[in-house]
Amino acid sequence: MNDLRTFQSIYEEQIKFQNEMTNKYPYDFEVKELPEDNVQGCSYHIQHLISEIGEILGADKRWKNYRNGKYDKDEKTNEIADCFIVLMNVAIFSGLSSKELEDTICKKIDQNFERLK
Repeated sequence: MNDLRTFQSIYEEQIKFQNEMTNKYPYDFEVKELPEDNVQGCSYHIQHLISEIGEILGADKRWKNYRNGKYDKDEKTNEIADCFIVLMNVAIFSGLSSKELEDTICKKIDQNFERLK
């Protein structure tokens, strides 16, 4: 894999992976060709995201007021990466292109900076 990946290339790789995964291990709902606006697929991946967020909390329990000694940076980093991947799946199953998503992320970041002024 290329070390100089762009957001677009990462997103396109994930679309390819999801299309191949869907062909090999079909969901219990119909998937045509991704990206597509697929309510069931989007819901599935949002539920998956909730699980992955819980895994971040499990890798770093310093937020707890007791039994808060666990912190595994590598595990936490991997779980955060999983969340980004699953969020891409949410976008893919919402029918969004890489350009639409990237443009909107950039716009939202710009808006956040404007709010600080």
